[in-house]
Amino acid sequence: MAERPSIPTMVEVAEEAQVSIATVSRVINGSGGVSKKLEKRVLNAMQKLHYHPSSMASNLKRQRSMLVGIVIPILEHPAYSRMASVIEKKLFEYHYRAIICNSEEDEARENAYIEMLLRQRVEGIIINSSARNTHYLAELKNNNIPMVLFDRTLPDIPCNQVFCDNSLGGYTGIKYLVELGHRRIGVVGAPSYPEPIIRRIRGIREAIAAFGIDDDPALLVTGDTQLFDMGYEAARHLLQMENRPTAIFALTDVTAVGVMHAAAELNLKIPDDLSVIGYDDLPISAYTMPPLTTIAQPLVEMGETAVELLLQQIENPHLAPEKAVLPTSLVIRKSTAPPRL
Repeated sequence: MAERPSIPTMVEVAEEAQVSIATVSRVINGSGGVSKKLEKRVLNAMQKLHYHPSSMASNLKRQRSMLVGIVIPILEHPAYSRMASVIEKKLFEYHYRAIICNSEEDEARENAYIEMLLRQRVEGIIINSSARNTHYLAELKNNNIPMVLFDRTLPDIPCNQVFCDNSLGGYTGIKYLVELGHRRIGVVGAPSYPEPIIRRIRGIREAIAAFGIDDDPALLVTGDTQLFDMGYEAARHLLQMENRPTAIFALTDVTAVGVMHAAAELNLKIPDDLSVIGYDDLPISAYTMPPLTTIAQPLVEMGETAVELLLQQIENPHLAPEKAVLPTSLVIRKSTAPPRL
């Protein structure tokens, strides 16, 4: 008869992690006083050795679920699904499990999901919230629920926030097109209320004023979604104007793909007849025909920073909230060129 494999002990976990038995005990029992770095070493050692303490008993003692809620506004949008994936993987590294919720930019759905997450006794929430839902988020903060707001800013809510400099991104896109020689530039937006879009448009308006180019209100077209069809319909409208733009700045890469499709249907060659810039630098932008010039957001860094800020708050509830502002950058590919004179 084969021998039964030996059951690993706490001593072996301590040896594997190169820490004391007391440190292993504190991690298992959630007693505190252990740095995040040491805690991760202990948890990794436990996983490697397949050491399983009575998780139900230890979690009851600690009253911890090791669950984190992630609230995404549009899960089918590639930028948000990408960030959700990054956040989930980073949480998993620290032995947390994610509950991913899709609010569809709807306040009632968002509130319902937050209530569900609280019933699940989540350790904290990472959320991209509707700007119209500040009251509910203030209640979370007042009830000491660890929370990180990502890709949006709410000045009235004192919580950890991580976002990109969207105003600079909008300004940079227009500046580059002006440097190429474009003076009549269309802007294809998304719904006007999401805070990142508002800031991108603000940067665009600042650039238009700074460079003295055509400020025709008809050149700004917004819609109900941030998806392909919105870019397609908006571009069809702009490109059939009597005095059509020579370039279009799409405020997401997804809408930029819709713009490119509309241009092809109208027999306009990119970039010979029309320059197109996107925003996000999604993987698809390198594979469009031609490859898409775009404003890059560090989506991976944003997601990982959100996790780091949340775990800091869980471990040290009295830390002052931080605002992490990440830079955007211009990625020049083959969809932009000087206009034909």
